[in-house]
Amino acid sequence: MKNEILVKALKVLEQRRIRAEIEQASRLDEIYQKVPQVIDVRKELALTSVELTKLILSKKEDISEGLEKLKESNLNLQQMEKELLIAGGYPEDYLKLHPVCKKCGDSGYIGNVRCSCLNGLMRQINIETINSVSALKLCDFSSFDLRYYSEETDPVTRVVPRQIMSDIFSFCKKYADHFSPQMKGIFMVGETGLGKTHLSLAIAKAVIEKGYTVAYGSVYDFLKTIEAEHFGRVENNDTLNILLDVDLLILDDLGAEFNSQFNLSAIYNLINTRCNRDRPTIINTNLTSKELEDRYSRRLVSRLFSLLTYLRFVGKDIRQIKANEEVFGK
Repeated sequence: MKNEILVKALKVLEQRRIRAEIEQASRLDEIYQKVPQVIDVRKELALTSVELTKLILSKKEDISEGLEKLKESNLNLQQMEKELLIAGGYPEDYLKLHPVCKKCGDSGYIGNVRCSCLNGLMRQINIETINSVSALKLCDFSSFDLRYYSEETDPVTRVVPRQIMSDIFSFCKKYADHFSPQMKGIFMVGETGLGKTHLSLAIAKAVIEKGYTVAYGSVYDFLKTIEAEHFGRVENNDTLNILLDVDLLILDDLGAEFNSQFNLSAIYNLINTRCNRDRPTIINTNLTSKELEDRYSRRLVSRLFSLLTYLRFVGKDIRQIKANEEVFGK
């Protein structure tokens, strides 16, 4: 698995190098047409390389004077090229190769050590691989319809669902608009079909578009993968580290996973570690406060309510409302 990710990352770097070379060739063609004097300068620069070879092959005992003259000539020609480019309205380094990573030149390595750009690409590919197997699909804020929430005061809760959900929608939109990896996480609680997953994934999409790394999936699927890696049933063993380090983690449907000591420990470790690292996590659940306390340790439930922004979703199951509309044509 790791080798596959490395190969994919190196392929991306190769494509970057090819693109940079094509762009450099295009700039050369442009300059040769608009500042043709550069051609003569470059020809003379090429001749200095020929003269250097001749000097080395001459086998003279002292070639230091000749080397110094060639060096001076070379520097003068380089300066002349820069001046010609500037006079033509171009940056002095316009004809140089411009790799994305200045440290390794998009090779991926500095000596025998992996460059940070290669490690970053491998991390991003790993996250994309994790997200690709998720059953969840990214959503838009624009498709979140507040009309499905009643404008009437609920006789039990004494709240107006549309007003509450409008406030929650605005909060989530603002959260996505101003996202940073140091923000507080969100704990979304409410019955099924009220839009918790929709708004979670709308935030994910907006944050990804800003260039941040986001991992999203069900608690059940993540724990199943972590357990398989922990007990050596699969080759990869990076999922937990990725989830701990990603800019934003979205855990969908807390409480739907198997109730085991391993899962309880893994959930607490994941949430607690990310909170300690000031890494935001968005968690949603259908469980009530009492059900959470009965299922998980008081310590975990305390972390959820004290370290994350609590959002209580209200209303009626939107999926059921939509199903009724399809049947009855309303």
